[in-house]
Amino acid sequence: MGRIDPDEMCPCGSGMPFRDCHLPRVKKDVPPEITEHVRLAVIPEPDPNSRAVFLREGDGTVVFQGYETGVSQDCGECGACLIAGVPIGAITGIVVRCNACRSFNEVALGGAFARD
Repeated sequence: MGRIDPDEMCPCGSGMPFRDCHLPRVKKDVPPEITEHVRLAVIPEPDPNSRAVFLREGDGTVVFQGYETGVSQDCGECGACLIAGVPIGAITGIVVRCNACRSFNEVALGGAFARD
């Protein structure tokens, strides 16, 4: 894939140079500092093939890592971080299994349910 020159117009169609539009987003490779924790609702294990269930394979507990916000959506059972740096409401209608305590956490249509 070719590289975009910073002085070129951004391919998103904003009419701005790439350096002023999407280049700062592309260069972000350090997650933001977490300043707010939101606990997800713990639910019983969903029936097979009834819900989208996401889990982390291997070490760690973060299933989704974003770079936009300082919000962490945490396991409602043990408090482990499951979704970090993703705006509330950007991911909805799924279940995330905690790699630390194995509980099932619902990311509801309205986002997480309790801010700490």
